[in-house]
Amino acid sequence: MLKRLLAWLGGSTILVCASGCSAPAPETGDDPGADVAALTAGDVTFQATLRGTGKVTIHASVYRNDAVRTGANVLAVHGLSETGFTYRPLAETIFSDPILKWKVKNVIGIDMTGHGDSGFPSDLPNGARFGELAIEDNVSVVIQSLDALRAQRLAPRVIVGHSMGGLEVQATQQALLAQRSSLAAHGVFGAVLLAPVPPHGQQWNRAPTGDFTPLIVNDPVLGSYLNLPPQIFILQAFGRLDGTVAPNAPTPEQVVAGRYVGPEPVATLLQLIEATVPLPDGSTITLQRPTVNAGAFAPRNGTLTSVVGFSQDPLVPAGDLDDLYAHLTQDQRGLLFRQVTADDAVHAMYISNPAGMIDAIRRVF
Repeated sequence: MLKRLLAWLGGSTILVCASGCSAPAPETGDDPGADVAALTAGDVTFQATLRGTGKVTIHASVYRNDAVRTGANVLAVHGLSETGFTYRPLAETIFSDPILKWKVKNVIGIDMTGHGDSGFPSDLPNGARFGELAIEDNVSVVIQSLDALRAQRLAPRVIVGHSMGGLEVQATQQALLAQRSSLAAHGVFGAVLLAPVPPHGQQWNRAPTGDFTPLIVNDPVLGSYLNLPPQIFILQAFGRLDGTVAPNAPTPEQVVAGRYVGPEPVATLLQLIEATVPLPDGSTITLQRPTVNAGAFAPRNGTLTSVVGFSQDPLVPAGDLDDLYAHLTQDQRGLLFRQVTADDAVHAMYISNPAGMIDAIRRVF
């Protein structure tokens, strides 16, 4: 049915909104690629399998802290239409922080399928294409990355997820628990969810969005995907509750130079917002976000988890996240729920002003 839906989307004028999509990734300063003294960058790749027969080469950027010889590896999962390159500003801030710089050795920004330097899939079953990939496919990549990085001596001890990436971290834990495993069983003992999209069944009062139909690309090989220009990325990621953009948002030139924008499968978009879409035969289909059970990140499961919300975020309102934190951790006291309150506490503050939110994540490391 999904294949029929996407074939129909290719010729329709359906309104496809990208609410919840994360933002373009800026660098501060005039040169988005400039190094700081304590940071060098490298690359790793590994092969992943999708849906049994599908194959894809996954890339990750490894930001290394040259000030220390040992420390935790942090796996960072990007949000909708982002790439792993968005995590460079946060890595720089971590490596400059008087506490965290002694605790973290590598920040590993993974590129999901078709994003950044990761490849597009081949040999998917039943003729499926990139545009038909779903959130569960990204979850599969995250799970496979845990063992692949371990094999390259980069085993993560902490995992960070932003926006849809935060949802994928939640769904990763759920999938592992269903296999009688867990993130902790894979060596991940800390998780930070930055403005995470809630799973199916949990409150998400996202702001309305406009018509993104003109931004949908219908490719004969890849299928239908969203291609957001930098200007739209900036509005999504750094927009405030009053509709203005945070003053420290990146410029379109910085977004392009940083290679922070990636194509997003239409199926992933529709699933993220749980859109109900009419089909040519008059029926409808609704693609639901993954479900995550209560207590998935409770202490008994071994991964200390923090949820961080941002006071000026209209995409994933901070007011929805205290309940999500309690649902995930069974902690009714909110010990590791943090709301960053500032004029520039926008959806992608971890990019535009990571120093302004670093206090909110220290306890997990």
